[in-house]
Amino acid sequence: MADPPAGRAALWRGAVAWADLDPVRGREQAGTRPVLVVASAGYLAAVTALAIVLPVTTTDRGWPNHVRLRGSTGLDRPSWAMTEQPRTLARERLVRVVGLVDDETLAGVDVYLRDFLDL
Repeated sequence: MADPPAGRAALWRGAVAWADLDPVRGREQAGTRPVLVVASAGYLAAVTALAIVLPVTTTDRGWPNHVRLRGSTGLDRPSWAMTEQPRTLARERLVRVVGLVDDETLAGVDVYLRDFLDL
């Protein structure tokens, strides 16, 4: 599990944060809920007002693309990143950072992001 970069804002790839996702449209995840930051360090340094995240759910649907969060997540229940719903948020929507996933979790997330984005 990587530590956050020294001397930078407390936001980094792999961070678990609570975010206010309202207002939403259609089938987007709503409310104040955890999200996983998936933006690269380069993106977070260059685009200081935004972050790319995945919503997190506590419902285990058994879907392979819902990746179980492991590490010091700061969450009190088993949780899964919803890799089919990447979202760019204004950083002001992020209420607080509560934890950090391990490298294995990020590697699992990356498999589906590469597939869904045809990278």
